[in-house]
Amino acid sequence: MSKKHVINMIDRQRLSISGVSDVFSFDENIIELETSRGYVDIKGNGLHIVKMTLDDGELIVEGTIDDLVYHDSQGSGKKKGSIMSKLFK
Repeated sequence: MSKKHVINMIDRQRLSISGVSDVFSFDENIIELETSRGYVDIKGNGLHIVKMTLDDGELIVEGTIDDLVYHDSQGSGKKKGSIMSKLFK
């Protein structure tokens, strides 16, 4: 059974997402992640991750959020391993 996927955004400045299974990359302009409902790119300015609990599938982002884009598949090799797997090599 997949985790429930919920998005809550407040004033395009704070974004809470549940059902997150992996974060592939992030910087102040884009965060790339995988959810139980597909791959998601969060685009904006001054983005930073306030909370990331992959065990619970929760991610909270603050900054100016301009765009949320879903992708049904991982794409053309764009996402090659999570941030966590890169940190703990």
